Amino acid sequence: MREGDPLTLPPVPPPAPADHPRRDLLTAALFVLALPVLAFVNPLGDRWQVQENRARADWPSTLPLGTYASRFEQAFNDRFGGRSLLLLIDHAVVAGVFRTSPAANVLLGREDWLYWLGEDGRSLDRNFRGALGIGTSELASVASELKRRQVFLGGKGIAYVVTIVPEKFTIYPEFLPAWVAPGAWPTPLARLAAMLEDKNIAYVDLDASLRSAKGPTLLYYRTDSHWNLLGASVGYEQIMLEVQRALPMGRLQSIVPPPHPAYVPGADRYSGDLARLIGVPSLYEEPDTAPFAKVLADASARCAKRVDDATDPLVEAYRCDRPGLPSAIVYRDSMAIPLVPLLSENFSRVVYVSSRRVDPQLIARERPDVVIEEFVERSLLAPAYSPM
Repeated sequence: MREGDPLTLPPVPPPAPADHPRRDLLTAALFVLALPVLAFVNPLGDRWQVQENRARADWPSTLPLGTYASRFEQAFNDRFGGRSLLLLIDHAVVAGVFRTSPAANVLLGREDWLYWLGEDGRSLDRNFRGALGIGTSELASVASELKRRQVFLGGKGIAYVVTIVPEKFTIYPEFLPAWVAPGAWPTPLARLAAMLEDKNIAYVDLDASLRSAKGPTLLYYRTDSHWNLLGASVGYEQIMLEVQRALPMGRLQSIVPPPHPAYVPGADRYSGDLARLIGVPSLYEEPDTAPFAKVLADASARCAKRVDDATDPLVEAYRCDRPGLPSAIVYRDSMAIPLVPLLSENFSRVVYVSSRRVDPQLIARERPDVVIEEFVERSLLAPAYSPM
């Protein structure tokens, strides 16, 4: 064999060790023994479960026989004991090593910021980047529906206040990935806000308020799709100022200040819904500088108490016995969760409704002094699809 000769064959590898068959047999035996353990034992117990946004498949009935095998496999896979561990390892590698989101509707931003892309995954494209256009006629339909509600309520002597909570990427675009750029034209939220102003609807522009309130302390969670208590407090104060203006003079004498629970560094930590959705909440934790849980835990400090008089699971009511307070109905989504204990302190009775449609029967039954409607930016078109 000549060194450097391209026609020279590579050296023949040495023969396999004598114990090679025994090693393979041992490996196969360990796999067979480990399979039942992985199948029926969950090493993580109940400490971690991936959010798959679907129900676990049921064990199948015998018929039809043609699909029994696939249905059994799906049910077995959902109950595979090591499933949680394997998913945790997969998601940790995908998110922690490759910096890619394991969940299609969650975007990994800079400095461990997570962004919710909406139920259809296009909210960023639609409401920030301008890659999916929302027509003027669509926004005009929303403005017309909100005006219709204002006229209906005004005819009954009821004030009407509307607010739209901006998405996290609207208030904190600086932590989006570098490739994400804002659209060249005004956002649908800005265009709709201008239409509502033209129609003289009492609209609370939280976009401007939140931007001006930004500082070292965050107004939105890094790991959650919602604002935190500080952001909600900014919104609360602006909403209540508009409510005070919309009501007859003197009807609401003062606005109860929002609570500011003490933050304990190192102890108050939070891992939000987006961290849980991508399956690695331990990798995405943040200081909870305004712990909302402490507000909920201190119910005795608040006047408003829950009244369990509603048969509809989408409706909840609170009463406050301070004399002279007005009453209200609040149409809301999940962004209003931290608003509930804040708003409730200002009303003798307030009913919260998780619905997009204003119900005339509920209005007639409650006869509130004011109706507040809150919805998040990604649901911008919802009122037009849920007319009165």
